[in-house]
Amino acid sequence: MEEIMTQMIKVVKSRYPYGETVERIKEKTKELGWSVIGEHDLAEKIGVKLTIIEVCNKDFARKALEKPENRWISAFMPCHFSVVENPDGVYVYCMNMGLFAKMAPPELGEVLSEVSKVDEEIVSSIL
Repeated sequence: MEEIMTQMIKVVKSRYPYGETVERIKEKTKELGWSVIGEHDLAEKIGVKLTIIEVCNKDFARKALEKPENRWISAFMPCHFSVVENPDGVYVYCMNMGLFAKMAPPELGEVLSEVSKVDEEIVSSIL
């Protein structure tokens, strides 16, 4: 079970400080034509330096949700990037949409494959 969980989540160590990592993710998201629709700084509430950034692209979302039988994917929307400061550095966690694409019906899988490519570009901004 643990192996499946580690495959479902991508973990990337940022080469930038915490605040700059958050800003770079937001900037790259906008640069790629996506929207930052939420940002949750949870540090004060939970005692861990953690910001969750929610991003979405209305065109991809519309395609993904077009067929009623594919609307289960809405449980994973919008896309999230969690920026966390750990003792050994700043990390970004996000869903492995490429893996979801392989498990989804073909037409939904195509959309998720495209989302996965965008996620990779966003994450590349902190490498």
